[in-house]
Amino acid sequence: MRRALYRAVKKNVARSGGALRGEVWTFTLKQHGFATNYSRVIRSCTLAPVAFGKEGTPLNLPSPTEVLSVASKLPSIPMGWSLLCAERDLRDGPILRQVLGERLAAFRTAAGRVGVLDSRCAHFGADLAKGKVVGESLVCPYHSWSYRPDGSCERLPADQSAACDVRQISYPAEVRQGLVYYFHGPNALYPLPFFDGEDPDNFVSSKPLDILLECPWYMVGANSFDFQHLYSVHERRLLGTPMAESHTPWSRRARTRSAVGTSNWYDRLVHRFLGPEADMTATDWSGSLIFVRVRFKSATTYGMVSLRPLGSNKTLVQVVAQLPRRRILLLDSARVQLRRAFIRMFLQPDVERLDGLRAGPMHLIQADNEFLAYLKWLTRAANGLPSLE
Repeated sequence: MRRALYRAVKKNVARSGGALRGEVWTFTLKQHGFATNYSRVIRSCTLAPVAFGKEGTPLNLPSPTEVLSVASKLPSIPMGWSLLCAERDLRDGPILRQVLGERLAAFRTAAGRVGVLDSRCAHFGADLAKGKVVGESLVCPYHSWSYRPDGSCERLPADQSAACDVRQISYPAEVRQGLVYYFHGPNALYPLPFFDGEDPDNFVSSKPLDILLECPWYMVGANSFDFQHLYSVHERRLLGTPMAESHTPWSRRARTRSAVGTSNWYDRLVHRFLGPEADMTATDWSGSLIFVRVRFKSATTYGMVSLRPLGSNKTLVQVVAQLPRRRILLLDSARVQLRRAFIRMFLQPDVERLDGLRAGPMHLIQADNEFLAYLKWLTRAANGLPSLE
């Protein structure tokens, strides 16, 4: 029976012009007289459902069930570095930032150290973001307990003779180019990353561009590994085979070379002034921070994407344009803001398509295998486990 079903499936797919239809198994079973309980009949056959290309070659299709199973293992908040605020936001005292259901208090000490703490005081749960900075500590607004940037307690005013062994939940933080980043975890598993081979001190950053999307956080990073959308969304025709690899234990990199389209004014400008081909590398760190570098014939663009989950289907995406520093400060500022505007125009079609996206029942094709590979990598990296590749 298995061989008969195999031949029948192949014959039906061939008749459909090579289309990969999810109904092929059911249709074939009906032809063979199985009117009900198709799933039990399929399970009784050791032969798995197979789809065929136009030449009759079996295709290795990702399973929707496996994709959803892998996605269910992802954390609510990835364990990695992400953008929290601008350093100037801390000039007037501590501020509050929310990441999903967590409330974080960020502050800067008199000596310039930046701290990120759980905003609920370990004593009575008062909001530390409503407190004040005194010297090198953040003081709770309720009972004046003082916390250092590492979360250790400096003093208990009500009982100064008691040993202050309380430790507030804290997160590693770092300032770069006027922006404050924090690592979502008790200890940073790796240094704050940057573009491969580049020194962040030689770059300037734009003001973050905030984009609120109604979609799961992991779908934003997966977009960089969805090579199919380059043409359908951006009219970038692939030149050669895309590459995807885990080049460090905590990051995954995608590289494509594509021809720039000319169907809209933005692409025509890029084609004319930057070049007809784009060599793009996107490096994803733990699903929370993505560095994108695009090399054209006459210029190279740099952009960073930071993700902050606000809900199961709500994500704050912050985009920062970055450029190599030059001697004239005002010229640097104008150049990086212009580049930010161009990045925004390029990303707008992605924003329109990602907004409202949900991971649900899917009809997958062979090209979606890279999406599944990305999710499998992400289940480790976002949970604080190094890649096995």
